[in-house]
Amino acid sequence: MHYTFHHIPKTGGSSLRMRLEDRAEKKQISKLDYAVGHNSTVKTPGTHFVWLRDPLDRDISHYNYDMGKGDIDGDSFVDHCHKLSGNFMTLWLYKNYLCMDPNVSIENKYQTVRKTLQNTFSRVFSLKNFERSWDYISDLLEIDREPRLNTNRSNEDYKKYASRHDLSQEFILWHQEHNNFDYMLYQEFCD
Repeated sequence: MHYTFHHIPKTGGSSLRMRLEDRAEKKQISKLDYAVGHNSTVKTPGTHFVWLRDPLDRDISHYNYDMGKGDIDGDSFVDHCHKLSGNFMTLWLYKNYLCMDPNVSIENKYQTVRKTLQNTFSRVFSLKNFERSWDYISDLLEIDREPRLNTNRSNEDYKKYASRHDLSQEFILWHQEHNNFDYMLYQEFCD
């Protein structure tokens, strides 16, 4: 394994996987040269990459996805968020990528994840610049940039149950406070 792309849910991993699988089918890269997924960990061999996403946009996308699958029973996005612990990306990386003991404070988890993003990942990309990061990855792997296959159906038949435009400023401020560690990671590594 030469390249590991850790996939935090709703941060572009499915589009990345689709593009890499297309290049593997065209024999531009071997499927043995890379791993893309939720299950890659710090112990997975290779050079590691990850994408972060604006925390509110990520949460909206996750909510819309789960609602579309019928995994959320009627809660509005605002009500749903109030039931969550917050800081999804921080907690995801700590638990799923680092596989560390969850019985520490969120502050300790944040500091551990922050150091991991600084020291373990070769690059931390922002989903808002996904196409630019794809150019970097395709050049690094020496594979074709085109076609730019995409799993994002938001402009087609992807039903949106929640939208940023429908949210009050009061809720947005609450979301920023409730997910402050995710926002700090995003601002440090993606802005």
